[in-house]
Amino acid sequence: MFDKDEETEEKWADDIKLDFEEEGSKHGKLVSVKVMCKETGGKIYASFKSLEGAASCAANLAGRWFDKRQLRVEFVADA
Repeated sequence: MFDKDEETEEKWADDIKLDFEEEGSKHGKLVSVKVMCKETGGKIYASFKSLEGAASCAANLAGRWFDKRQLRVEFVADA
């Protein structure tokens, strides 16, 4: 979703988090959103209150393009 090495603005991770929260909340109640800003790969982890909300968000975002990058969605177990 992003490349940490290309981001130059201060607080860019906060901006990406807000963008995701805005888009993700259209599909269900978000419990948490974490931008993995120090790792390669442009990952965001999001938890929803319901499986239905997570599935709706995943279906809507999978394959979409964001900043010249195609989004990929995977479900992971809570750590």
